[in-house]
Amino acid sequence: MATHAENTAALLQRCSGGDEGAYGELFELIYADLHRRARRLGGNAGATLSTTALVHETFLRLAGARLALNDRAHFFRLAALAMRRVLIDASRRRNARKRGDGATGLTLDTALAVPGQDFDLLALDQALQDLAVAEPRMAQVVELHFYAGLEFAEIAAMLELSERTVARDWRAARALLHLALTEHAGAGHASA
Repeated sequence: MATHAENTAALLQRCSGGDEGAYGELFELIYADLHRRARRLGGNAGATLSTTALVHETFLRLAGARLALNDRAHFFRLAALAMRRVLIDASRRRNARKRGDGATGLTLDTALAVPGQDFDLLALDQALQDLAVAEPRMAQVVELHFYAGLEFAEIAAMLELSERTVARDWRAARALLHLALTEHAGAGHASA
């Protein structure tokens, strides 16, 4: 009997070959996994999107792009990026409707945030873009851990790093992002 990972890999191969039916089968196979990963964000982004809407929009973006997917790790890297983009787009739409102080708060998991402190999702995206310029691997670790919900061991295997290196990158990225978000919040209060 084939494992979930083997089935996913076979479907990814079929998707890469242009098999239209494989996208639907892939969605059914990984729906619960994507939903679990999105749930980590969904509670925090609830004012922006429901968990189910986030999963569906993410999958539509992935399927609509008709990407050449190399393997399961590649799929989840792309899924993390797609989830990030979906959340940013939803936040921008919401802010456009509000046109007031408009910052959509996102309480990052306790490993990244100061407990109870909200951060602007758009500020987080900008801070992550800045981090990607300075430290691309750290930014990738953040995307895979925070947006895709992958554990350090999974990230280490994907990026061919040690788990200690991934944990160290996460700690450093968390500190840099926290600093950037704190500066952004301070700048927002100063200009108000």
